[in-house]
Amino acid sequence: MMTLTQAETEIYKKIGQFTGVEKANLRIESQPLASGQHFKAPTNKAWCKVFIQYADSQVASIGNSPCIRDYGIISIQCFAPRDKGTLTMTALCDAWRSFLQSFSASHLEVYKVHAPQSMDDQDFYAKIIRAEFRVN
Repeated sequence: MMTLTQAETEIYKKIGQFTGVEKANLRIESQPLASGQHFKAPTNKAWCKVFIQYADSQVASIGNSPCIRDYGIISIQCFAPRDKGTLTMTALCDAWRSFLQSFSASHLEVYKVHAPQSMDDQDFYAKIIRAEFRVN
């Protein structure tokens, strides 16, 4: 059995290995910057914001105690400068999809990474990637 804290730690370790954007431009929701400053989105480079959302929990088996299976989604918001073309964004989304598809660690597994969906943002061209995971 894996706790949610252990699962999130594994997800964040994996996210930290992503090389599709500069480390300074890869934000994890609610994580402070090392310098203590607030994040300022770059206007000339791609950047991403990652957060974890939980969905349903189900009883997977019953023995001495129930085994609970938790489901969730890793959401990656990707941003690129407007009017720079779409292929930069497409390549970034492809990189995330390839990076996360079939990732597993102990009782955590990412079992589906969805194709990107458009997001409304007045300052950037934006897409969101969603990776479904389960923790047994």
